[in-house]
Amino acid sequence: MKPLWLRLSGESSLGELLLYVLAVALVLWLCWRLSKFVSKKTGNMTNTNNIRILERVNVAQDKGLVIAEICGEYYLLSFSNERVDILMKLDEQRLKKTTGTAPPAMQSFKDVLRAAFKNGRWDMTGNDRKHKD
Repeated sequence: MKPLWLRLSGESSLGELLLYVLAVALVLWLCWRLSKFVSKKTGNMTNTNNIRILERVNVAQDKGLVIAEICGEYYLLSFSNERVDILMKLDEQRLKKTTGTAPPAMQSFKDVLRAAFKNGRWDMTGNDRKHKD
């Protein structure tokens, strides 16, 4: 007969419960590793020499505008679930360029979360504007 503290209900035991918890933890860890692997592989596929997305603005949940550089030419594009349209070709002089700095590097989730806790704000836009409460 098992001691009372080892019995959970019926035939279940504390050992079985720990085994189930470890199995769930293992599945979650495997999912996390798989997602990291897939994100690295898809990140490599999006690095192209001829097409770059300079800016993207969502107008609605499934619609937006994009400024893209395609083979050295700049275009304003609109997109939705059904289609992508070229709205106009942009002159390089009309674009507001950054001040010669390199594009910002991708931050890890841990760095973004740490910065959010440090700054006490939860918008992750990357803008340095002061928020009015």
